[in-house]
Amino acid sequence: MARRPDDTRGSLIFQEGKCIEGDYYIVAVYDDPATCTISFSAYELENDCTYTYPLTYSQFDALFQYDSELMNPSNQDGRFHWVIEHLDFVQDKRGQKVLCLGEEATAEVDDEGDLVQEKPKATSAVPANVGGKIDGATRAKLLKELDTHDDAKLHAALVKSEGARKRFIAELHAKRNLEQLKASQRLQKADEDREARLAKLELIKKQQHARAEAHKASEEAKKSTMAQLEVLMKQKEAQAIRRLIQEKDAQDRGMGREKDAARQRRKMQERSAAEVRAIEEERAQQLARKRDEQVEKRRALFLKKNRQIAEILREEKMKEREYQARLREQKDLIIQEVWKTKAQERLAREEKEREFQRLEEIRETKNVERERRRAMDELKQISAIRKHAEEEKEATVKRREKMRKEYLLELKVDASNRAQQAREQARRNERREQKIQEREEARLRRFRESQFMDSMRATRSFMKEGEGEEGNTLEATGSPTAQDEDLQRKGFEAEERRKRQAEREEKLKREAEKKGKMQQLSGKNPNLAELNRIKVWRAEDEAQKKKLEDARLKRELQREQNLRALHEAAAKREELWTRLEVTRTEREEERQANRQKAVIEKIKNMPVGGGLPNVLVY
Repeated sequence: MARRPDDTRGSLIFQEGKCIEGDYYIVAVYDDPATCTISFSAYELENDCTYTYPLTYSQFDALFQYDSELMNPSNQDGRFHWVIEHLDFVQDKRGQKVLCLGEEATAEVDDEGDLVQEKPKATSAVPANVGGKIDGATRAKLLKELDTHDDAKLHAALVKSEGARKRFIAELHAKRNLEQLKASQRLQKADEDREARLAKLELIKKQQHARAEAHKASEEAKKSTMAQLEVLMKQKEAQAIRRLIQEKDAQDRGMGREKDAARQRRKMQERSAAEVRAIEEERAQQLARKRDEQVEKRRALFLKKNRQIAEILREEKMKEREYQARLREQKDLIIQEVWKTKAQERLAREEKEREFQRLEEIRETKNVERERRRAMDELKQISAIRKHAEEEKEATVKRREKMRKEYLLELKVDASNRAQQAREQARRNERREQKIQEREEARLRRFRESQFMDSMRATRSFMKEGEGEEGNTLEATGSPTAQDEDLQRKGFEAEERRKRQAEREEKLKREAEKKGKMQQLSGKNPNLAELNRIKVWRAEDEAQKKKLEDARLKRELQREQNLRALHEAAAKREELWTRLEVTRTEREEERQANRQKAVIEKIKNMPVGGGLPNVLVY
């Protein structure tokens, strides 16, 4: 199937191969009801270029308004074939090829470079049942042209020439080249899909490695942060302990000074200054030893508590690491299972595609073999038809020669009879004219005599009246005479019209009888039934081919649509996973940052001495 042009819309309704100026093209017809446009797109097999020639519905119908065979809109295949035969290329003002519609069919070039010219159709002769007066020579000439027309039409419809065979072989090679091109394009597309999948796998691996590095960096940052927090807590606890000890020492010193003052006041009198200093020094040393012992005990207790807390934290971290490692292992297993399933599905699809290609090659081989057998059967049938046609032609020539001789003899007899009838009719017409003239003269004579007698009687009856009255009487008698003459003339003209009408009707009747006899003379066409049978057979063959081609085209379109849907679903799934993975990573980082911030704020907001035991908090 040819590639659809980018600027062409509509559905594919017809497709045919054509050779223009030695280059092979696949001409596809697209129908777009939205814009009322029919587009003819020529796809060049050599350089993968497409040329489009659009036609509106009105322009397309105007091309066949004077063609009796293609005038019917239901003959769409014939119309598309006619337009494709007349397609040609011209150069525009920029020197580029542009598809156009020529006045005549484009001449095709065979494998040897010779032009293949179709035989001109024989012009239609005058039909045998046409009425009118024609002589024998003209009729014989018309019958001869009619015989030539029938033979030429039968020859053009049934005989396949060497050029037709070469065109068939050229179309077969063009189809084979087209299938090879389609196969190479499918392999190229499969390679491109495989490279795209490998690139996606590499990208996913890189993303997983980057996420692992980021997780490792976040873990190291978390460890360093926890170490800093532990150091800060220890420093803060040490500061609090030192501050409490200093306050306790200050309080002890205050109370001791008051007691010592009182005690000194009491004992100053009893002891000397040396003894008092010795006692004070000993007491201070005892207090220092007690203080050191308490500090050491508290420090050991703090160290033990810190170790317990650190052990608990270490166990919690180890549990968290084990849980994360287990999750990572489960995730890796799931990913391995998913990719293993995808690999199995991909292998199954590739195996199915290879099986389909193998079956397609077997199917193509069987189709070629069937076409070859059909061509051989058709050649045998055409040879038999040609032989039968030659025999029928010889019989027809003999029969028509005999009919011609009989017809010429009959024409001579009819001509002599018509001449005799014409002479007889002329004599009758002459006698009839003489009798009509005699009767008209007698009628006029009687009419004049009656008018004269009426005028004489009127003159005698009105003689006694005056001169003026006599003039009036003569005037009155003259008026009826003119009216009678007018009436007589009108009646004579009506009679003549009736006679002429009867003669015309008789003549038309004779012409109708003659036309019927001429129709009876023309026999049935012996080749008409055979031509109708061949026409029906070709129509059924074309319908079967079209049905097979439509089924194959529909199957290919469905397969391409399914593959496209699978690729789109996979792309959408991967895009959704990538987009959601980015969102999940951002949310995880945000939760980690919020958790770390909350821990820092909690540690900072703890009261002073919160890490001390209750015994040291006052």
